[in-house]
Amino acid sequence: MIQKDPSVAADSHPVAPTAADLPPAPSAAEFVDRQRRARAAVDAAGLAGLVAFGSRNWPWAVKWLADHQSGFQQQGASPTFGDKGFSALVLPVDGEPILVLDQRVGPGDVAVADARTVESITRGLADALRDAGLVGRPLGVAGEGVMLERHRRQVEGRLGSPLDLRPADAILEPLHRVKSPVELERMRHASAVGSAWMRAMMEAIEPGRTEAEVIAAGLPVMLRGGGFPADVVAGSGNPCKPQAPRGIPSFNATRPLERGDLIRIDGFGPVGGYGCDLARSSCVGAEPTDAQRTVLEHAVAFIDTLIAAVRPGVTHEQVHDLGTAWMVDRGYAPHGYFEGFWPAFGHQIGLTTEGPFIAAQEDDPIQAGQVMALEIVLGTPETGGISHEECVIVTESGTELLTGGCPQRWW
Repeated sequence: MIQKDPSVAADSHPVAPTAADLPPAPSAAEFVDRQRRARAAVDAAGLAGLVAFGSRNWPWAVKWLADHQSGFQQQGASPTFGDKGFSALVLPVDGEPILVLDQRVGPGDVAVADARTVESITRGLADALRDAGLVGRPLGVAGEGVMLERHRRQVEGRLGSPLDLRPADAILEPLHRVKSPVELERMRHASAVGSAWMRAMMEAIEPGRTEAEVIAAGLPVMLRGGGFPADVVAGSGNPCKPQAPRGIPSFNATRPLERGDLIRIDGFGPVGGYGCDLARSSCVGAEPTDAQRTVLEHAVAFIDTLIAAVRPGVTHEQVHDLGTAWMVDRGYAPHGYFEGFWPAFGHQIGLTTEGPFIAAQEDDPIQAGQVMALEIVLGTPETGGISHEECVIVTESGTELLTGGCPQRWW
C-alpha cells in the first residue's frame, strides 16, 4: 500500500538494521557502577541489602543489576520445577553480590562473579542470604511483583526464620530511569528495527489477507534485527475491534481483511535486550471515509501534541492532563478507548515496560535521558478504535524521535 506521509518521501525505504548492527552492550564497569549506586540508595534507606527478584517476563531488577534474564517459562507450583523461570540477586550493602539462577551461564555472561546455578531458586536464595550474613536483617526487595508468596514461604522455611523484606522498587527504579549513553544507542537500534518491522507489516496490508498473514510479513525483519516480538496486538474491521479472543496471540488467523476495513497494529518486543514499541493504523485497500480519516488523523495529532509537550521539568502527570483535555475538547472519553482499564497515555521503556507512566498522580518531573513510549487507541462507535504510538528520547531541549523510520500515515 502506498504511504502518504508527507514527512517521508514516497520512494524512501530505509535499509532495515540487522543483528550485525547491534551497538555494544553495557560494560562490566557500568554494571559495577549500577550495583554501587543501588547499594548507596539501599544504605540510605536504612537497609542492610537488597534482594532483586526477576522472571522471564519481568526481569528488570535482576537484569539491570546483573545482566541476567531467565530463559525458562514459569513452570507452575511443581516442587521440582516450580522455580524455573525465576532468578534472584542478593546485593549486600557490605559484601559482594550473589546471583542465583536457574540455568548455566558461561564466563562473562553475567555481571556478578559469584553466580550460582541451582535446582531451586528459593533454596539457593536462602543459602545466599545466609552466606552474605543477611539473615534476620532488614532488606529491600526489588521486582516485588515477581516474588510470589510461596517463594517467601519456601525461603523462610529453609532459613527457619522470617524475612524482613521492605518494598524497594521505588528505591531502585529512579536509578535506571535515565539511560546511559550505551543504553541509548541500544534503544536507537531497537526502535530502528521496530520501525522497519512495523513498516513491513503495514506494507503487507491488503484485502484477503488475515491479520496473521500481515504480521507474518514482519517477522523476518524483526528476527534479522536481533529481536523477537513479545506480542503483536491487532484489531480490524468496520468498526475496528479485536478479532481474536483476549490473550496471546492477540491477532486473528482466519478472518480475511475486507476492503474499507480499518486495521490497527501495536508491536512490542526486545531487540538486543532493549524494547521497541510502536503502533500504526490504516484503511485496507481504499481511501478512508470522512469519519475514518478523522480518527486516523486525530490519533497522529494527539501523539504529536504529547511529544511536543515532553521536555525536562514537565511532570508525567502534566503530559497526561494535556492529553485528557485534548480528548475531551474533541468529544472523546478522557482516555479514548483506554477508558476504564488503561488510564494512561504511555510509559517509559528500556529493558521492559517501565514507569513512571503518563498518568494521573505520576508527579515526578521528566528528565533528559528517559526513553518514553506515547500511545493511544481512540475512535467512535462508528469507526471502532485505531491506534498510534511513538517512542522518543528526552533531550535537554525536547525530544529525539526514535520511531520515525516508519511513516505515521498509511492512508
